[in-house]
Amino acid sequence: MEYLPKEIISTPFRKAILHYVLIRGTTYPQQVSENLRISKGLPSQFLRLCTALGVTKRERNGHKVLYSLTTKGIAILKRLCPEIFDLSFSSIFENLSKMKFNTKYYPVEKIGFEVKKIVDNFGGVTFVFYDADGEEISRVFKPKKGSWWCISCQSSNCKHINYLKKYYDKTN
Repeated sequence: MEYLPKEIISTPFRKAILHYVLIRGTTYPQQVSENLRISKGLPSQFLRLCTALGVTKRERNGHKVLYSLTTKGIAILKRLCPEIFDLSFSSIFENLSKMKFNTKYYPVEKIGFEVKKIVDNFGGVTFVFYDADGEEISRVFKPKKGSWWCISCQSSNCKHINYLKKYYDKTN
């Protein structure tokens, strides 16, 4: 299937699951259900559907199943659902009625990240993104003269660099 139908990403829970997988990189369905405080079956069922559509990739780690987004899936989601790439999307469940969706709140502190700045001896700066558990997500390098480079995305223009450019312009 060449495209992901709009109905697949029509509910806030499905968007939140994709947002969580995007930020974490790879994740277990159990982690998704614990951190988003939703039923255990919803993430695994939805991620299996996304795997069938080619949006996510499924790998086994012993008895557990790991899911991660494919490059094709990221391209599809950027076109159909660009809001999940914005970090402010993490606060979606704070605005929803608790009774209507039968959930507590969306734990932003478990999905947010931290950026550390490392200056080398040649004047270049490396920014390291860490998730809430302290695991490294990405590294972005900015030489003294030249352009930005994201090591994890292998790109000079990605979400990590765009975020840092906004941050870097405010602090300098």
